[in-house]
Amino acid sequence: MGLFLYNPFIGTEVIGIYEIYIDVFLVQNVLMDMQLLLLTLLLLKEKIIFIRLLAASLAGGVGAVLILVSGMGFGAAYILLVLALDAGMLLVCLQQPIKRGITLQKLAMGIIYLHGMVFAYGKLLECADRLVGNWLAQIMVTAVIAVIVFFMLACRRLAESRCIYEVTLVEGEENVVYKALFDTGNLLTDPVSGKPVSVVEETDLTKRWLERYPQKYKIIPYQSVGKAHGVLEGIVVDELVIQKEREQVVKKGAVVALYKGKLSKDGAFQMILNHSLMI
Repeated sequence: MGLFLYNPFIGTEVIGIYEIYIDVFLVQNVLMDMQLLLLTLLLLKEKIIFIRLLAASLAGGVGAVLILVSGMGFGAAYILLVLALDAGMLLVCLQQPIKRGITLQKLAMGIIYLHGMVFAYGKLLECADRLVGNWLAQIMVTAVIAVIVFFMLACRRLAESRCIYEVTLVEGEENVVYKALFDTGNLLTDPVSGKPVSVVEETDLTKRWLERYPQKYKIIPYQSVGKAHGVLEGIVVDELVIQKEREQVVKKGAVVALYKGKLSKDGAFQMILNHSLMI
C-alpha cells in the first residue's frame, strides 16, 4: 500500500512529493522503536522484559502510522500526541506503576533519553544516507545501534557479576539479613532437587532452624580448589529475597548451605549467591 505525501524535510535541500509504503513504514518504526527503547531501558537501569518491549514497539509503530495517515501538521497537537505515545510505550516497558514521584521522574527521564536518541538516530541516518544510499544507510545505523545495545548489556552483566546485594532469608516468622556477593562461579546445586545452592555463614539462628525443621535438612556435596570433596549442611528456606537496585527478586523454597567460618576476610559479605538466582 502506497501513500503520497508532501515532505518539506527531506535532508536540507530537496522539497517535493515522495511515496511511502505503509507496511514498510510500520516495520521500520517498530524496529527503530525497539532499538531505542532498549537503549532507554539500559540507561534507566530497568529490567528488560522482551514481551513488553515488543508490545511497546508495536504500539509505537501503529501510533506512528495513525499519525501519518491523519495528515496532522507539525503543530502543538502533533507534539503532544508524540509525547503521549512515547510515554505510553515507556509505561508498557517499565515494571513499576505510577505511584511514586521517583517513577514519574523516571518516566520524564525516559522521554528525554528517547527523544535525544531519536534525534541522534536521525542525524546518523542522514549522514549515512548521503554516503551510501537509503537502504544501506538504514542497515548500517541499525547495526551500529545493535552493537551499542550488546555492549551495554555486556557491561551491565559484568557490573552485576561484581555486585553485593542485601539478601533476606525468611523461615516461618523469623528472618535474617546478609550482605551477599553475586558470584558467577558458584555453580553449586542440590543433588536431590537440582535447585541452585547459595552459601551462607552459619549463625546461631540458622543452626536453630536446622534443629527446628529437620524435614528441611540437606546435605550438599561440593568440590573446591585444594579440597577434592566435602559436604555442607543445608536447609530449604521459605523465601530468599534479593534486594536489587530497583526491584526485589523472591525465590521460594531456596536451598542454602551453611559454612562454618568467614566467607570474606574483611567482612564485606556473609553470603555467596548462586549465579542461577540472578537470571
